[in-house]
Amino acid sequence: MKKGFLLGVVVMAGGFLSCQGHSKGETQVESKEYTEMTPNVVEEVPVYKVENGRIIPTNGRPTIVDFSATWCPPCKQLKPIFEKLADEFHGRINFITIDVDENPELSVSYGVQSIPMMVFLDKEGQIQDTLIGLQSREKILETINNYYGF
Repeated sequence: MKKGFLLGVVVMAGGFLSCQGHSKGETQVESKEYTEMTPNVVEEVPVYKVENGRIIPTNGRPTIVDFSATWCPPCKQLKPIFEKLADEFHGRINFITIDVDENPELSVSYGVQSIPMMVFLDKEGQIQDTLIGLQSREKILETINNYYGF
């Protein structure tokens, strides 16, 4: 008896809900199947290319290259500073991180002997300056201002 009563309530409730909002003369709008929305994916255009062991910016912007490694404690300390500066100068300066273990040829080409090492390149890829070791945000900003005028 309880099962029959509950089934009746469910059927009536379903009928009531399906009629809600409809009055005489209105046509029912067909419901469309729900599809999950995916965010727009913007494909990143590479901001540099490597030619003859050198990094060449492809978007006409100056570039700061951070040579580092995942196992390096000073590199880990520099990472949040570097990322925050990348956000602040987005669209004006390219910020690139190169893992020396994954890119030994490029590291040798730039003479990396100690990490972290930041190389400041002009918009053609010519070296403007190099900072070796963990640097303060202020020192990096001073170098940016000296070479790029920001």
